[in-house]
Amino acid sequence: MFRLFMVLLLLFSTLGAGVPEILILPNSGAWVTLEEEPTEIQEKLYLPTYGMNVRPGTVWKSAKPEGLLRFSYPRFGLFELEEGTDIHLVLKESLDIRGRFLKFRDNTLYVGKDDGILLIDPSNILYYELPKLPADKTLEYFPPPLSSKKRIVPVHYGFQTGDFSWSAEYELRWTSDEKAVFSPWFRLTNRGSGTLMNAKVTLLAGDVKTGQVMQEDMMRAPKGMGMNYVANAASSAEAPQSSGDNYIFKLKNFVTFLPRTDFREALAEPVELTPEKVYIVTGNSFSSSGSIPRHADLELTLKLKKAGKDNPILPEGTLRIFDEKGVFAGEVPIPNTPAGETLTVSPGKSFDLVYERTILDYQRERETAEGRIRYEIRNQSDKTLPVILRDRWHGNWTVKNTSHKTEKKSATELEIPLTLKGGESVTVEYTCYVSYR
Repeated sequence: MFRLFMVLLLLFSTLGAGVPEILILPNSGAWVTLEEEPTEIQEKLYLPTYGMNVRPGTVWKSAKPEGLLRFSYPRFGLFELEEGTDIHLVLKESLDIRGRFLKFRDNTLYVGKDDGILLIDPSNILYYELPKLPADKTLEYFPPPLSSKKRIVPVHYGFQTGDFSWSAEYELRWTSDEKAVFSPWFRLTNRGSGTLMNAKVTLLAGDVKTGQVMQEDMMRAPKGMGMNYVANAASSAEAPQSSGDNYIFKLKNFVTFLPRTDFREALAEPVELTPEKVYIVTGNSFSSSGSIPRHADLELTLKLKKAGKDNPILPEGTLRIFDEKGVFAGEVPIPNTPAGETLTVSPGKSFDLVYERTILDYQRERETAEGRIRYEIRNQSDKTLPVILRDRWHGNWTVKNTSHKTEKKSATELEIPLTLKGGESVTVEYTCYVSYR
């Protein structure tokens, strides 16, 4: 009952203040939408940015109420500090300075000490700390001259910031030799020094082009205690919705961002899969592997299909793989993958499947070449492993005198499928004739 009461209290307080909304882009950066409902407007109204770094040129205000919105860019992250504010500076020369903020003028920071005044070049500052963050007065709203200054006028405004980012993370946990559980996650990060309470968050997935979003602050403010999040559902986001050529994920619960923090939550429900595992032995034209054995590449193919449900979409992210005992077994980046598409990744190399590639009887003439290729492939494990021998060729090439069945997959690729039992060694030979005419 107490927990329910706290959740309702949080919800009502958020709705009463106007819920902040954040659209976080896939390539870092976010659009923030805020609402300020003042009880009285004097000559102007300071609109809070909650310590977030505002990207110049992106500030906007809704058409109503009428009025002018002006943005004053805070240089080097130093806001309009009151004279006498205690400040702690750490310089590149490992100097530690504590004093009072006096002024910031002509690209110079003036800091008061008991024995005088220090003039500091901001480019030499590694970071600064303040006992208390100052009031952020960078956005100013000026109402029309004839409007009532005491009227309650909600102001909807927003801006782009480089403080927030999100990334997709995936886990593939093997439960047996054939089965695995695939789990999508998302990670939210606040790299800035601002604090935003109870925000409604939407994640944009896709290849979205934007101007470069830079961290405007060159210094660091005090660290926060962490990021609060309330989640009772199996996943923290609703099913993705199509948005033009992209997709959006709307988080189910409000998020509180505290400075310099991140957290991870489930993006969708886990899916049980039967990944197709194959080991790839590769070669190129008439090149030899030498006397040192090579290790085959592991290739996993994931068919992400749900029976009776919409197939999941996979935003670009990182896939981490764990064995049956939960031990980390590698990670690999994955691209944006539409629903119903097969995902193929190569998370690493086999420890036990090794091979050598040797060129025999090579003959080269002016416009032709011919040689015999030999592979020695050894499975040093106690398991049966599926193997694909994959060679690349260029020119007009023909295969003959093969020891195994070959498949010409394309104009440049030859494949030989194999199956090696535990402890088995296989020798594969074929002759390739190439014409460069």
